[in-house]
Amino acid sequence: MTGVHQTSNIQYNYWSVAELMPKDEIKKLQLCRLKEQVNYLWENSPFYRDKWEKSNFYPDKISAIEDIKQIPILSKEEIRISQKEDPPFGMMKMPGRGPINRVAMTSGTTGEPVLIPFTKEDYFGVFCEGGVRGLWAAGVRKEDVVHAAYGFLPFVGLAGVYDAAEHFIGSLVIPGGVWDSLTRLKMIKKFKVTVLMGTPTYLLHLASVAAENGIDTCKLGIRRVLTTGECGSASVANTGLRLQKAWGCKVYDFSGTQESNYISWTCDEGTSHLNEDLIYCEILNPETNEPVGPGEPGKLVITDLVQKTHPVIRFETGDIVGGIDSESKCACGRNLSILKGYSGRVGDIIKVKGVCVSVSGIENVLRGMESCSDNYEYMALNDGEKDKILVRLEPRKDIEPGCWDGVRRKVSEALRESFMINMDVEVIPPGSLPVFDLKAKRFRDIR
Repeated sequence: MTGVHQTSNIQYNYWSVAELMPKDEIKKLQLCRLKEQVNYLWENSPFYRDKWEKSNFYPDKISAIEDIKQIPILSKEEIRISQKEDPPFGMMKMPGRGPINRVAMTSGTTGEPVLIPFTKEDYFGVFCEGGVRGLWAAGVRKEDVVHAAYGFLPFVGLAGVYDAAEHFIGSLVIPGGVWDSLTRLKMIKKFKVTVLMGTPTYLLHLASVAAENGIDTCKLGIRRVLTTGECGSASVANTGLRLQKAWGCKVYDFSGTQESNYISWTCDEGTSHLNEDLIYCEILNPETNEPVGPGEPGKLVITDLVQKTHPVIRFETGDIVGGIDSESKCACGRNLSILKGYSGRVGDIIKVKGVCVSVSGIENVLRGMESCSDNYEYMALNDGEKDKILVRLEPRKDIEPGCWDGVRRKVSEALRESFMINMDVEVIPPGSLPVFDLKAKRFRDIR
C-alpha cells in the first residue's frame, strides 16, 4: 500500500503513512521493494535480464540496500535505442503489462524524445500518488479551484498533479489548453482560481503579462503557487521570492522525471522531501559513478521501487543536486529525507578556472537583482585558448537604454562576487529572447 489518507478529517496534515515512517522502517521497506522489483524484472524483462547478465549481476547479490551499486546504470540513450529497435515503447513497456491508457513523452532537449507508457494502475496508483502528497502538503483541498497553466502536451509533470487534484483530492480543476496568457488571466479571475500550477518561467511571464494589462495578480485570489519542470523555489531561492512577490502567496515546488515519478515536493517549511518509499535515490560522483559522502553533491540516479509498467533501475537522470540529508528533522514532522536542491543538468554545468558554474547559480544571481527581467540565457564559448561564459539578459522594460550599461556592470560584479570568476555580460533589448510555456532552454554550448 503506497499511501493512506485520513478522509474523515480534512485538517489531517499528511497524505501517506510513509511520510511519518521511522528511518529504519523506510530502509527495510526500500530493501524489500528493491528485491521484489529486481526479481520481477529478472523474470519478466528480456532487456534487464540481458543487460544484467552481461554485467555479471544477479538478483541474489542484493542483500542490503547499499548493494544496489552492483546493478549497472541505465542511460537515457539505452532507452532510446530500445525504442528504435522495438517501437514504440521498447524496454519501457513490460511484457504482459496492460492495457496502456496513458502515454507521456520527454521534451527531447537532449535527443529523440522517450515515450513512456502507463497502465491505469501505475498512473493513478503510483505516479499520481507521488504528486498528491505534495499537493496535500501545500494545503490543496477539495474546496480549491486549481488551474494547471500548460497546453495538453504529453508533459506528464503537470498532468500528474492535475489528475491527482481532481481524482484524489476532489478539487475543481480548470484546463487551459491553448489559451493565450491574457485569456488565461481572465479565466483565472472568472473561475476564482485559488491554486495555480506551472513552470517557474511561464508563471513569471504570466505575471508580467498581467502587469502590462493592468491586472493586479495579488488581488486575483491565488493562495498557492505550485511549480515543476525547472529549478524552482527549493533550488533557486530568488526565483521563489520573485514568484511569491508576483502572485502574493506562498510558493511550493515539485521535482521529478517523466521516466519515473515525482521525486520530491516542498512542505510548508520550504523543505524538499523525497518520495523515498516509491523511489530510491543515489547521489554519485559524476566522473567515477561512485557514491558520494552523506549530504554531498553529485549526480542523481534513481530506481523505481513500486511501479511495474516501465520501471527504471539506476536511471541516470542527468541532474546535479546538492545532496540528500537523511539526518535532519523537518519542523513539519515528516521523516522523509531532504533533497538539497538542484544545481542544473550535467551538460549545463561549465567548469571555468576550476569553478563549476550552473544554470541555477546564474539564475539565483539574476533574479535577485531588481533591474533584471526574467529573460536571460547563458552560453559556453572558447576564445581559442580557454573556456568562457557569456550571459545575455533583458533588463526590465521600464529601464531606459541609457542605463543598460549600468545594469551590465552591476550584473558582472554580482556574478564575480558569487562565482569568483569573470563572466562576459551582454544587455539586450526586451523582447529579444524567446518566451517559454514549459521548460525554458537557457543554455547553449557553442565551443
